[in-house]
Parts: sequence; C-alpha cells; structure tokens
Amino acid sequence: MKTTKNTKKAKNPLWFMVSLYRDGFKNMSKMNKTLWIIATIKIAIMFGILKVFFFQKHLDKYETEQEKIEHISRKLTTIKDSE
Repeated sequence: MKTTKNTKKAKNPLWFMVSLYRDGFKNMSKMNKTLWIIATIKIAIMFGILKVFFFQKHLDKYETEQEKIEHISRKLTTIKDSE
C-alpha cells in the first residue's frame, strides 16, 4: 500500500488538530472572527502586560537559592496575629 503525503498528515494527531482549528476558523463568520481576535488580545494583555505589575520578582534581593528557600519557608510558616 502506497502512503501519500495527505494520509500521513491525517494520521498525525497534531496535524489533525491544527487542520481542525484552521478549517474551523476559515469557515467562521466575520463577527465570530472579530470576537476571537478581541478575546485573544484581551488574554495577551492580561498575561503579558498585567503580569509585570502584579507578579513582580520579590526574590531578586536574595543571592543564593538557600536564602530564597529560607525566605519562602519563613513566609509560608509564620502565623500572623489577627489583633
């Protein structure tokens, strides 16, 4: 049996998923494509830009891994008084 290029692609699960999404986006209406673009931009903003402001690197002031481990351990195990 002779295998062609298309049958090899059809058997590959990754290629199947890529072609499934590609064909789905090709057949979408203009409104749906616009909504997907807006959603993608919002996700990029949330994870790309807001990460800089909310997830700052607080462990940069510690030089060694042991100091970082001790700091995290201290923060997780200390009990704050609720007075």
